[in-house]
Amino acid sequence: MTAVVPFKGRLILVGCGTVGNCLLDVLPKALGFSWAQLHVIDARDCAKALTPFTDQGATFHHHHMTLENMARTLDPIASAGDLLINLTIGVDSLDLADWCHQNGVLYLDTAVEPWEELVADPFLQPPDERTEYFSHQRARKQAAERWRPDGATAVVAHGANPGLVSHFAKAALLEVAHKMGLDFAAPDSRQDWAVLAQATGTKVIHISERDTQISAVPKRPDEFVNTWSIPGFVEESMMSMEIGWGSHEKSLPQGAMRQEKGPRNTIYVDRPASSFLVRSWVPLGGQIAGLALPHSETVTISDYLTVTDGEGGLAYRPTVAFSYLACDGALASLHETMMRDWAIPARQRIMNSDIIEGRDELGILLLGHGLNGWWYGSQLSVAEARTVVPGHNPTAIQVAAGVAGAAVWAVRNPNKGYCEAEDLPHEEVLEVARPFLGTMASLQTDWNPLSSREIPGQSDQRDNNDPWQFGNFLIAR
Repeated sequence: MTAVVPFKGRLILVGCGTVGNCLLDVLPKALGFSWAQLHVIDARDCAKALTPFTDQGATFHHHHMTLENMARTLDPIASAGDLLINLTIGVDSLDLADWCHQNGVLYLDTAVEPWEELVADPFLQPPDERTEYFSHQRARKQAAERWRPDGATAVVAHGANPGLVSHFAKAALLEVAHKMGLDFAAPDSRQDWAVLAQATGTKVIHISERDTQISAVPKRPDEFVNTWSIPGFVEESMMSMEIGWGSHEKSLPQGAMRQEKGPRNTIYVDRPASSFLVRSWVPLGGQIAGLALPHSETVTISDYLTVTDGEGGLAYRPTVAFSYLACDGALASLHETMMRDWAIPARQRIMNSDIIEGRDELGILLLGHGLNGWWYGSQLSVAEARTVVPGHNPTAIQVAAGVAGAAVWAVRNPNKGYCEAEDLPHEEVLEVARPFLGTMASLQTDWNPLSSREIPGQSDQRDNNDPWQFGNFLIAR
């Protein structure tokens, strides 16, 4: 465990659900503060759950934050030098981050979220605005127009994924380059990392995740069971399927559209992401067919690793996709919710102490380079989780570890302005996070999306001449 970094300001936690509760046990192992410095704001009444902390001086604010009351809420409890961590859903990340920046408050979140009316009905927006790409373009525009480059640090979208996986990607690229025997200097800039990815020949990057956690209490009909935020999982499943689009790709998937402004490094299909699966691979689980959920990292990694030619044209970019195989209870719950036209059952349960076995295997899979495939990531089992941070499940711990890593970096670097995960030094963040991640794996694989294909389906888009074409990975349902 690395040395605890002292923090003298106030710590404001907005939202204290599964990850927030876990963070309260993880963060003190990385950041030195007293409970009297902690303020928790939540629209739900969390007073009973927070008693161990409020008894030691923490303050709980049972409050529903809106755009109209945000400033009134924060003015009395947050000022320059404090740190606000946003873990809620239904509070606009960029409005909250803007208030923090204008008031000198450090800011950190795990996703770029809109106000709750757009969470409840995302179809209030046109299709191109219901994307992670649009959210990040909006964030970058706001930072460029309103924020000082040397103003209070704001780290946007940094949990496990998005967040830690961007650092896994850098670590994996270094492993592949070294194993290939490439002659290169240590990357020191965005361009260096992009050129290194191009030099390895990496064509595809997957965020590949399989959750095998099993509860002793079976899921019942009309009950939603998950290992993390249920509204968050449903929100992502309802959004458009969206991926970073590589320079090697020959043809777009059916119905795919490109953005019209900005770097245009992603594509999207205006259908719920849960309608699509992506073939991928994890070391312990083998081949998976995971939900093609939209995530910030598919936008930011593909943009970060883009190489342009001398005239500004596209010379290289990998395809970046998230393939998520949720635990069995969550998949059954999601299917039932889809049958109900996305009405989430009133009965909801986050699996924790009832989990009897399983793990969350989360990593980065680099494909198409000189070693074929390389996977780097966390294989945190339930048994390990109960040793590392008792009382919490592997999924929550992985997210909290990413938050802790970014929080420590922000405290050490308080005047960096707007930052995405790729802007942070991967070694520093992983040094803080790694002790919480259980077994870490870094290994080569010979897997490709054609290697176990015997019977093509009706919608098969197989390209036998190039296994790394997206049509070989995509399964449309």
